Amino acid sequence: MFTRVLTGVVLAPLVVWLFLEGPPLARAIVLGLAAVLCLAELAAMSLVGRHLDQIAAIAAGAIFVAARIIRGETTSLDFAVVLIVPALFALARPMPIEDAARRLFTAWGGVIYIAIPMTFTIDLAVAETPWILFALTTVWMGDTMAYFAGRAFGRHPLHPQVSPKKTIEGAIGGLIGSVIGGVAIVIIFELPLAWPLAGVIAGIGGAIAQAGDLAESLIKRAFGVKDSGRILPGHGGMLDRVDGVLFAVPFFHAVLMLLEVY
Repeated sequence: MFTRVLTGVVLAPLVVWLFLEGPPLARAIVLGLAAVLCLAELAAMSLVGRHLDQIAAIAAGAIFVAARIIRGETTSLDFAVVLIVPALFALARPMPIEDAARRLFTAWGGVIYIAIPMTFTIDLAVAETPWILFALTTVWMGDTMAYFAGRAFGRHPLHPQVSPKKTIEGAIGGLIGSVIGGVAIVIIFELPLAWPLAGVIAGIGGAIAQAGDLAESLIKRAFGVKDSGRILPGHGGMLDRVDGVLFAVPFFHAVLMLLEVY
């Protein structure tokens, strides 16, 4: 637990500084690199020993994210590239044929699961108003509170087949943490959103983030791994750290646009 807390204490100020003071391009590049790491971890879990196929899967998502960073938008050409290129690669190397579909769908799945949500995260990150801190704090405060509430009060399993250590008490604590985190950011940075509404949005976003956490746990359990990687001491891999973000940020992006505050 000490390593987990220490990593958070070191990284949190850097993240806050980046999204408050860092150049927009630097924010986009950092998130792009995070996306590439997540794609690499997903490919490593699902395509063990198939290094060329891993590279193809990583490249498909990386191209999509890079196009968003460079042009600031996604076009139909980007979708065509990430659809066609992995398919051509699989057709050029079809053997073993029994494994071809999994290799192809890993590349496509990485775009859907990681690259597309990361483009929404980049959109929030480069905006002048720090909505990205609202989104990230909501998710990560929820994750932190769920961890400590689960350790202190956890008695009833939440979904033991998928994640044996997660508890209902931890999930409730996580929702409370998400609401507190979201409201705090709105108040501290005087974001144009009434704090009661911010609390509702943060609570829903926190619940969606927990679904993302469980979804990644399902993926890891299916592939027989404990963590997606080891890049973050005490936290596992990059995908372990942003699994909730990938699910929640598109929701935040849509709601903030609907309310016309973004």
